Amino acid sequence: MLKNFFFFIFLFPTFILGSALHAARLKTLSLDFRRELKEALVKNNSTLKGEEKNKTETTIGTLHYDAEAKQVVVEVSEPLVQIMIVKDKALEIYYPVEKQAFRFISDGKIPLPFIEAILQTTQPEYGLTLLGYSLDKHEIKGDVLYTYWVPPEKEKERLGTVIMGMRNDLLISMEVRNPDGNLAAKSVYEQHIKLGTNHIPMAVTASVYAPQSALLQHERIIYSNPRMNEEPLNPILNFTIPESVKVREIKW
Repeated sequence: MLKNFFFFIFLFPTFILGSALHAARLKTLSLDFRRELKEALVKNNSTLKGEEKNKTETTIGTLHYDAEAKQVVVEVSEPLVQIMIVKDKALEIYYPVEKQAFRFISDGKIPLPFIEAILQTTQPEYGLTLLGYSLDKHEIKGDVLYTYWVPPEKEKERLGTVIMGMRNDLLISMEVRNPDGNLAAKSVYEQHIKLGTNHIPMAVTASVYAPQSALLQHERIIYSNPRMNEEPLNPILNFTIPESVKVREIKW
């Protein structure tokens, strides 16, 4: 059961954190989603093949984001019923059918699952300048503008170049390289719609790679039924685990 929610946490590269997650005109956002995840299991530094490599997990549910509280609540309906609350350094998971609950406490801020990729597309320079990245160069291939961003000098031993692809002023791809220049992660953004003052992708494909660029994980999320700044406030955003349920607390 527990392994199901760990997939949520590392949806996108962990450089998209904290101060980058701010959209001034966005108060609340709700989206239905369907997520398909394929993992390439790695053992003894080699990628397994066959059925293990092709394992696919599908998750269906609804996410809710509160911009002021910087909190995400995810309601999962399949493959099992659960409610996940992410805020600051805490992740809470509640299984209403089993009446079980877990609270994970992290030393650092926990990335907000699902919503980070969408919020990133609403930021000037997509949040990179807030993290200290600077524009190095650009090139045009066909109708796509590619910009190359380098990390701050003090982080160059840990972080590599980020390459963004733009078409018609919309972010359509992002590649993250490690310091050695190998591909670490890639995201593709499609089916943009205008919501408020922003264009957000309703389909996101993301891949994560091992240090030598071997594929570790591939996932695709399709969003639907977007609701922005709903009134009255959806009560799920104020959800708390019932006091009658014992919460198992775990430190990361």
